[in-house]
Amino acid sequence: MGIVNMAALPAYMRIRQYVVDLMLEHTRKDIRIMSERELCKKFNVTRPTARRALKELIDEGCLSAKPGLGTFINSAKTLNSPFALRKTFKVMVIFGSGRHTDLDGFFMNILARVCDQLKYLPIRLRMATLNLTERAQALEELQMYNPDGIIWVRPNAFGMDLISAARKRIPVYIIGSVANGGKFHVTTDYYQCGRLVAAWFLDRKRKNVIFTGSTPEYPIKSMVYNGWRDEFAARNIPYNEHLQVSENSDITHCVKELLSNNSIDGIFTFGSEFTAVDIALSESGIDTRHCPVLLDENYFGLYGARIKPAAKLIMFPDEIIKLAVENLFKSLNGQTYEADEIVLSPRIENL
Repeated sequence: MGIVNMAALPAYMRIRQYVVDLMLEHTRKDIRIMSERELCKKFNVTRPTARRALKELIDEGCLSAKPGLGTFINSAKTLNSPFALRKTFKVMVIFGSGRHTDLDGFFMNILARVCDQLKYLPIRLRMATLNLTERAQALEELQMYNPDGIIWVRPNAFGMDLISAARKRIPVYIIGSVANGGKFHVTTDYYQCGRLVAAWFLDRKRKNVIFTGSTPEYPIKSMVYNGWRDEFAARNIPYNEHLQVSENSDITHCVKELLSNNSIDGIFTFGSEFTAVDIALSESGIDTRHCPVLLDENYFGLYGARIKPAAKLIMFPDEIIKLAVENLFKSLNGQTYEADEIVLSPRIENL
């Protein structure tokens, strides 16, 4: 076969998805699929793209062309498929804006845990990215993937708008956003994360602590920082705001400056900023026994690190994934499930 135009690839794959879905839904009867013209209109593709997809599916034995009648699925192809012999569901997992093409260690770990929960269930996991940014088009694109349910990890504002519309048709369970009292959401108390981390340092008589990675426009990090400041205030200990290092700054440079001009006795950093902190500490020759580092876990930041953190904040416990998957599966089966928001408590583990 020739090369498929990359610009048409998402729609090209959705034609395949459309055919596979039909094959798993109709295992005892050869069902006629849409015509080439109808496929072009439905998936907004050119005739050559639709023709190429159909030819490939015919070559694979998924479809058969019947002259004068149209193109039909080959039901015998999936006759013994476990997904065809029992009721199954299609679940999408979406991260953030829906436009992630690469996943870092943090998101890979979440996906791995989602898969670990889903793999024993009659579920097909549908991985896809959302390519369109206009609301109506993005919603149509989401519907084209034809999921029975969605797990959406930390959706942004655009994602939340799509979720409110998608929920009119299917269950959508949110994971890991800031708690707001909404429905179908399981998360961690990020405010308590901040208080817990601050308490860890203050209980050890460490007051001059750098807080790395604060970002006012990022709700989760902002909430952690609010909890951090309130724990200092609750103990009547003033916190030096100049020890806050923004995610948007040159973190390595800023931390090195603070280390050289202040009596720093500890550092908290989000895992996404740990590499910059690690470089700053190692280049400054700081003994972390006297300046311990506490970070939240992102699963890749410790690779090649020159210093060892003293402890890590568990901000995304396994229970989050388990509860989300359980409740989504119950909703798909029409069973009683927990619709109210579930907020879990964070914890700290020493390393």
